[in-house]
Amino acid sequence: MDTQSGATAQSRAVAKLKHRLRSGQFTNAMPGERELSKALAAGRGTIRKALAQLQEEGFIAAPDKNRARKIIRTSTSPVQPLPLLEKRVCFLSSVPIRDIPQSIWVELYQLEKALRIEGMALQLVEATWAEKSNPDMRLEKLETEHPGSCWILYRTTEEVQLWFKRKGIPCLVRGVSYPSSNLPYLDTHWEVLAGHAAGYLYQKGHRRIALCIPDSKLRGNRLMEQGFLSFQGEHYTPYVIRMPSDAIKAAQELNRIDLADTGITALISTRSRMLISIISWAATMAKSIPEEISLLSLVHEPYLNHITPPITSYRSPAEKTTRRLIRMIEALLEHRRISNSLILPELCPGQSISTLNSPPPAFDPSSNKA
Repeated sequence: MDTQSGATAQSRAVAKLKHRLRSGQFTNAMPGERELSKALAAGRGTIRKALAQLQEEGFIAAPDKNRARKIIRTSTSPVQPLPLLEKRVCFLSSVPIRDIPQSIWVELYQLEKALRIEGMALQLVEATWAEKSNPDMRLEKLETEHPGSCWILYRTTEEVQLWFKRKGIPCLVRGVSYPSSNLPYLDTHWEVLAGHAAGYLYQKGHRRIALCIPDSKLRGNRLMEQGFLSFQGEHYTPYVIRMPSDAIKAAQELNRIDLADTGITALISTRSRMLISIISWAATMAKSIPEEISLLSLVHEPYLNHITPPITSYRSPAEKTTRRLIRMIEALLEHRRISNSLILPELCPGQSISTLNSPPPAFDPSSNKA
């Protein structure tokens, strides 16, 4: 962050803290830096500088060892609304609200709390028809019924993104935007993540690895496939299994690949619901995890903590994602330049991957029927 942007972040933090002081949200003592960092979606360095400025202006006392900073005055001036108050952020989902992954729900919960502190509201808007062609007329009606200050587009098609682009409506994509729309976006770095997953399994001795990917045209899915196929390793033989959303059809597709005798030893799941389909298929086919088939998930959901064996997965920090979302929303509403943000989740080792001491011999691609 350059000096100018750093100063802007500090000034915004100071304005928010003064607002809370004047409105009586803080009494006697200030919360700690960690708590303020979460509440204001700002880095601790920014919070530290903002507190130093409040101390210099006589609002709070100097820090006293490990004790909370005492509040000296809250100012007698009337409470002025912050620039972002009375704003509404609309979250547009092309998948049914009930089917939104748990990890996204955690993110939305934290986002709603952070927005409420700013005097803003979060509204969920379901538009399952958005994946169909020619959505323009319905989008016109939707935007009229839900006038938002800005929009977050979740799992949206190229047509939907282009409509928001043409209308000039402030929005960002929770996912990856298409080059044609060039909308600002925040998402997992799927290309790097899929490549890392392939490399991790390769180090465990697996050579014939399959990426189970939704049968969808979403750009994030394409990036996963690119990253997975781009991994280089001796005798590495990648497969891409396009999984239908229907669980029975997904099992049939896995059976077809299995019967083709490809010698696949590991599967990579790219979606949480897909992971359940794979685990159910393995149980039905009496395939033991990880003895007969290893399993790695690119996403982590809370329910994975209750599955045996524990599934090796990648976990994205919801708090970090929420802070970035808040900053991007603020930039949108203040008409500032906004940069894309890619998140790299952390690997959470489980017990769903076996180590092959003797990797399978080289596979003849000509025999691949997948």
